[in-house]
Amino acid sequence: MPAWTKAVEVARKNDSPDSTLVCYTAFADPDWRIGVVPNGGYVLALIVQACIEFQRNTELPDPLHVSTHYLQPTQASTVEVQLRVLKRGRSFVNILADLVQGGRTCVTTHMIFGRIPPTTRPIIDPSSGYARRLPGLAHPSEAVPNSMVTGFVFSKHVRWAVDPSLQAQNAPDSPNRQATEGGGLAVWGAWIEYKDENERITPSSLAFFADCVETMGHLFPPVITGHETKPWLPTLNLTLEWKAPIPPPSAMHSGRTVGIYLTSGFLSEPQCRHTTIIEVWTAPSNIGQGTPVEGWRDAQVCLGVATQMQLMVNPSVNAKAGTKL
Repeated sequence: MPAWTKAVEVARKNDSPDSTLVCYTAFADPDWRIGVVPNGGYVLALIVQACIEFQRNTELPDPLHVSTHYLQPTQASTVEVQLRVLKRGRSFVNILADLVQGGRTCVTTHMIFGRIPPTTRPIIDPSSGYARRLPGLAHPSEAVPNSMVTGFVFSKHVRWAVDPSLQAQNAPDSPNRQATEGGGLAVWGAWIEYKDENERITPSSLAFFADCVETMGHLFPPVITGHETKPWLPTLNLTLEWKAPIPPPSAMHSGRTVGIYLTSGFLSEPQCRHTTIIEVWTAPSNIGQGTPVEGWRDAQVCLGVATQMQLMVNPSVNAKAGTKL
């Protein structure tokens, strides 16, 4: 079984006596850590997967939105996802789901489920000036894989190719830094893919991809962030909206690669709090493969949009967080 598929397996436990609380168990796989702490997007994926299993045989099976609050670090160990339906309507279902470990609620979420139409045709035609199109990224065939951030344990299963033209916009002398109005944001983009050719993008994996990124804490120099070494960037809150169905693998859409484009900024206290907006797009091919054809960019679909509120803290905090359970 591919590593990601196995890592997000969940199993339903016995329900509570009054059936208001439904529980799933899972194992937070140590392969999907940053340092000693499981990646926040991966942890969210466990919750999302449990809710997907809960809704699988209903008329509203698709995740539409999640708002996530990280209360305490999760450990690489057994976890329990406890969920209950807050409201069930004709078009939407509201579910409250908590990830509990060792008697502690580590993550709490509010999810909305519904039905995403089984088509990738956007309401606004890509040729329209009002349409949002895949920003920045050059075709994956032109991309060259490079090293992931130190401490990304999951790099054994995932690789990325950062777009150098976007990366260059973060340089101190970049015209992007000299804007008289606006400006002040870090910009980053990459093609990211599972290394296993049998792996596939799934709705729950979008939660991981939305947190497999570099933000201003790593993209801006220490003189700006105030951290001499690359800080750990724990997430306090992450929202994710699923925008479109995941298309099947084809000549225009890879089955295991996505494109990421983000902006990150608004540095403030306390603890260098900052905001990042992440777009997750389909990819026309795997990294280093395929050939650009006319219209390849217009054929790509935005699968999800996420927003994170993160901190910048000393890396030693990550190590301490791994011993709290």
